[in-house]
Amino acid sequence: ESPTGESRSVASSSASSSATPCTLAALRIARVAQLEASDGLGLGSLGVAAARAQSLATIAGVAVPMGVGVSLVPVVGPFLAGALAAAVASYSLTWELLDPYFDKAGLDFDAQERVVRSNAVALTCFGVPFSLALAVPFFGPMTVAVAQGAAAEVVWRVLERDPEAEARRAEMAES
Repeated sequence: ESPTGESRSVASSSASSSATPCTLAALRIARVAQLEASDGLGLGSLGVAAARAQSLATIAGVAVPMGVGVSLVPVVGPFLAGALAAAVASYSLTWELLDPYFDKAGLDFDAQERVVRSNAVALTCFGVPFSLALAVPFFGPMTVAVAQGAAAEVVWRVLERDPEAEARRAEMAES
């Protein structure tokens, strides 16, 4: 089942343990075609963006006082505060990078929040190198295209993963 809550396709239900890599590739191609054909949220995406901004501002409103308090701890405090700031920036950046996917998938704010929170660790770890790279003058803005392309890979490896295929991979790794 995709993050949108809908069944992937009729073909995926027949893709049981006998699914081949060709079948899985065909399922991905069908999913891409489905997303490309989607109209997205249209003007509704403005409300989603406003809700996301409010949610991220709330996270920042909690993280900033924590960071200030932690930074007062001798020796390790500044490092912990920097790590907290990087984690919040990474989480926010990844959510923004996934916005085109969420829009085409037709996910409203509540659905986006569920997806992002249920995958928070993976998505935050994904965003760390890009948020740090974006902080570098002149070089940082050039990484935006790379980050957006990498976000598509996150969709396939984290958000649209096929549990049956992963179970087969685990079986093959054990044998």
